[in-house]
Amino acid sequence: MPRWKRFRAGAGDTLVVSLTEEELTLLRSLPEQMRAVFEGDNDDPARARLFPRAYLDPTAESEESEWQALVHPSLLRERLDALELITATLVRASVNGDWWQIALTPDEVQAWLGVLNDTRLVLGTKLGVTEEERVLDPADPDAGAYAMYQWLTWLQGDLVEALL
Repeated sequence: MPRWKRFRAGAGDTLVVSLTEEELTLLRSLPEQMRAVFEGDNDDPARARLFPRAYLDPTAESEESEWQALVHPSLLRERLDALELITATLVRASVNGDWWQIALTPDEVQAWLGVLNDTRLVLGTKLGVTEEERVLDPADPDAGAYAMYQWLTWLQGDLVEALL
């Protein structure tokens, strides 16, 4: 018997994702949270993780400023557009039995990949995630955020696997 898959081929060139109601609610909260990071303070380490410096040499500030002026607006626009696309896909979710399903076009799949990755980067930066395995104590005040990070990692992994 084939393993159940969260992402599976749909009609035409779509990819259908199946989500629980809780997962759909969680995903619907992400665009606004990410928008706040994208448009937030330049000194925010999470924002810096998404928009890293091009010039690491501290004496190259004028070059860095020029680079940021040229490139940052288009990078920001791409990320904000992806958030809009994600929001539009989540609105289309329809119930099928116990699951909410959404058929994603190739462009929407790319938006999902980008937003899931960006969200994981932001959350990982805020939590100080490293390569080391961490045993999570349910009493840890960050337990919920770590659980979300792990779920996003799993969801992104399932999406990448479906594309392969």
